[in-house]
Amino acid sequence: MTFSAQLKQVGKIALACGLATTMVACGGASDSSKKEEAKKEIAAQKAASADFNIILNNAPDPTSIPVLLERSGAEFDASLLNSKDKVKSYTLSEAASALNFGVYISDIAYLSASNKSQEAIDYFTTAKQLSDKLGVSQAMGKDVSEKLEAALSDKDAMLKVISDSEGKVKAFLNTNSQYDVAALIITGSTLEALHVSCGLVKNAPKDLPAEARNAVLVDLMTAIAKQEASVDAIVSILTPLKDGNENAKIYFDEFKKLQDQYKALNFAEKLSSNKGGYQLTAEDLSGITSAVEKLRSQTVNM
Repeated sequence: MTFSAQLKQVGKIALACGLATTMVACGGASDSSKKEEAKKEIAAQKAASADFNIILNNAPDPTSIPVLLERSGAEFDASLLNSKDKVKSYTLSEAASALNFGVYISDIAYLSASNKSQEAIDYFTTAKQLSDKLGVSQAMGKDVSEKLEAALSDKDAMLKVISDSEGKVKAFLNTNSQYDVAALIITGSTLEALHVSCGLVKNAPKDLPAEARNAVLVDLMTAIAKQEASVDAIVSILTPLKDGNENAKIYFDEFKKLQDQYKALNFAEKLSSNKGGYQLTAEDLSGITSAVEKLRSQTVNM
C-alpha cells in the first residue's frame, strides 16, 4: 500500500478496530489479535500523519521569495503573473484547482510585496473560486477578505494575512488527510515563485549600465539561490505521494530534475564566495529557467 493510499484508510481502520472490540467483548479469543493489528494500523496511520505534517511545516512560506524579489530592486513585472481569466478552467479538476490555487497564492504575495494592494485583493477574489472548489475557504477564515481590505496600506500586514491563511489551509488539509491536495498547492506556489524569479532575470532591462544591471541581477540570483531549499522541500513533500498519485509523480520527477540542476550549478557556494566580482549570469540559469517555464506553462494551461 502506498503512503497516499495508507493515509486514506482511517475510516476503515477505525471500523475494524470497533468490530474487533465488539467481538472480543463477546468472548472471541481468536479475535484479540485482530484488535491488536487494528491498533497497530491506527498507530501507523497517526505516525504517518505526523510525519507528513512535519514535512508540510518545512515547506516554503509563500511570502518569503516575493519579499526578496522586491528588495532586489527589480521593477515589478505584471507579465509574469498568471491570468485571472483562466480560473474557470482550473475548476474542472482537483489537481488543476490545487496547483493553480498555489500559483495564485504566489502571485498575490508578489503583488502585495510590490505594493500592488488592490490588485492583490482582486487576485484573491479570483483564487477564492479555487479554494471554494477545494473546500478550504472556510479554513482560511470568513474574514480573510476583510483583513486584506483593512491592510491595504500596510504591505507587511497583507503579507502576514497571506502567510497565515496558507498555513491554516495546510493545517486543515493535514487534519483531514488531504495530503495530495496540500502537496499540490505548495508545489504550485513554489513553482510560481521560481517562475517569477527567473522571469525577472530574463527580462532585466538590457539598456541599464552594466554595473547597475549586475547589481540588480546579483540580488535576484540570491533570491533564486535561496529557492534551492524550496525545491528540496517539494521533492520531500512529493516523495511519499508519487507512487499513488499521477500528478504528484509528474511534479516529483520535474522537481527532482531541478534539484539536480541546483546541485550541479552550486549557486549558494558561488554567491557566498563572491567577494565583489560578479560571477553569476543569466546564462547560468538557462537550464533551470527552461525547465521552470516548461512546467509552469503545463500547469497554468491545464
